[in-house]
Amino acid sequence: MAEFSIQGTLSTTGTVLATGNLAAGSVLSKVLGMRFNNPAAYTIQLYKYQAETASTVLIYNLSLSAGDTVTDNLVYALNKGDQIIAYSNIVGTTYYATGIL
Repeated sequence: MAEFSIQGTLSTTGTVLATGNLAAGSVLSKVLGMRFNNPAAYTIQLYKYQAETASTVLIYNLSLSAGDTVTDNLVYALNKGDQIIAYSNIVGTTYYATGIL
């Protein structure tokens, strides 16, 4: 089990923020918090890819005003190979994510 903290800029084609640990016998991976911001008006979409069923589920789709910050403190459990993926409709949206892998 290892904690992670990442930051960067979202891609308009999607950015994988975390992937469930692939090691045999590993503990359940978790995303513990995320934050998004853009100085321009923007839209954030957050998805969870579920590896077992090879399906993607929309968690939320938010339309935000210029400068708005989204702080997501929900805990997202990730099984082996699951992913949390974020999209922004414009370039320049920054992110910060923390969790346990």
